This record gives sequence, C-alpha cells and structure tokens, in this order.
Amino acid sequence: MGSRLESYRQLLRHVRDLGYRFATMAPFAEAIAREETFDAPICLLRNDIDSDPSGAARMFACERKEGIRATYFFRLATIDPGLAEKIVTHGGEVGYHFEEIASTAKRLGLRSKLQIDIHLESIRDEFRNNVLKFGARMGIMPRVVASHGDFINRRIGVPNQYLLTPALMNEMGIVADAYDPRIHSGLDARFSDSPPPQWWRPADPVCALIQRPASISILVHPRQWVCNPALNLRLDALRLWEESAWRWRSAARARHESQAREFTTDK
Repeated sequence: MGSRLESYRQLLRHVRDLGYRFATMAPFAEAIAREETFDAPICLLRNDIDSDPSGAARMFACERKEGIRATYFFRLATIDPGLAEKIVTHGGEVGYHFEEIASTAKRLGLRSKLQIDIHLESIRDEFRNNVLKFGARMGIMPRVVASHGDFINRRIGVPNQYLLTPALMNEMGIVADAYDPRIHSGLDARFSDSPPPQWWRPADPVCALIQRPASISILVHPRQWVCNPALNLRLDALRLWEESAWRWRSAARARHESQAREFTTDK
C-alpha cells in the first residue's frame, strides 16, 4: 500500500470546510461535564500511534498546514518527545496509549478474566508507574488516556480499559479516557480507519457527513496512511513471536497449576 497522505489532507479539508471545529479530548470532556453547548459542529480527531512515530509526524504536518489540531496517543514503545512538543505547541493534545493488562497477560501467560482479576491491583500499580514514566520521558503529563487494543485482549476478552476506575484516574490527574461514556454520549457519529479494502468503519466519513451530525470523532492510525513496509514487517514478526511466547507461557502455567492441584489432592 502506498502513501495515502493526500487523501488524508483532503479528508481534513472536507471536514473543516463543512464548518466543523476541531477540538481536543480533555477540554471536550470537561465541557460535556459542565453541560456546555457548542456554537459550531465539533470534530474530535484522534491519532493512535500504535507504531511509526515518523509516520505520525507526517500526518501532523498535514494537520498543521491546514490549521487543524488533534489528540495523539503514544504507547511507551512509540514515545517521541520532539513530536509531542510540536503537537502541544500547535494546540494539540498528547495522551497515553496504555496496555498494562495486555503486557501483564503476555508476560505471565494469563488466559482468563479470573486470572486478570487476581493480578488487577499489581496491574494498576504498573499503570501508575507507567503514567509517571510517560510524563518524565515526554516532558508532558497526560490528561487523557486511551486503551490500546492488543491481540491478547481479544484472546482473553478483557480490554485494557478494564483496569481504570474514577479514583485511579483522579489520582493520576487524568481527565478522561477516550472510551469514557461522558465523551461518547456527547458524540453523534464515530469513524475509525480500517485496513483495505474497507478503509473505514462503520462508513466513510466523507459520505456520512452529508447528514451533518453535530459532533463526531475520527480515529486514525499512521499504518493506514503512511507507507513503511520495513517497519510493518518487523512488527508483524514481533506479533507472531509474542503470540508464540504467550501460548508457551500460558501452557506452562496451566501445567504448573494442574500439578499443584494434584499435589494438594494427594495430600
């Protein structure tokens, strides 16, 4: 797949020309909590940097040229302080793309919600430490977070946002989670980019915006817009290795637990 940055520019211009005002997530959530109304249609543009910060930088350059701001979510693996500083200087927002449930499940070979629940407090402690680590490395403490979707979350049926509580968010100074009902209740339509040939879920926003919904969100990922085959190949190989390692660890864990039960029964 070649670069689709020109299509991205056209999308931004189309939304802007329809009269939408681009807002960032934390101020939007705070306005919704205050029950404020908006004098123009609102678009929350969100970029999840699952991979390729350099590709995200090229997308940001498109936004800056068009006078548009967005909320960017960085994983610990994609932290880029230089890009974060440019985003904030431009009026955009930087958040933490967290994945502590997935990383713990892969590290320990966990396979079920019950096993996640047993480790949930230590997972929350890891989240606390990682938020602080994110702030120290970025030079910006995140006010918003978004759950990263890993293959392991789909395997065990537990999303990463399961670890969040209002008390934990308040403790860490987090205004909102990207999947917070307070945010979604204030939106009339949501769109997310998708691999080809579909490209968008649930529909192409250019076509859907004919109906002029008053408030929308658009979620994008660098991998769907910027060509980087070498990086994608490495990530695909890492994904296969991680699943193989998780399967081995979970099988070893199951054997250990079975042996422990047999020992207890024998006694």
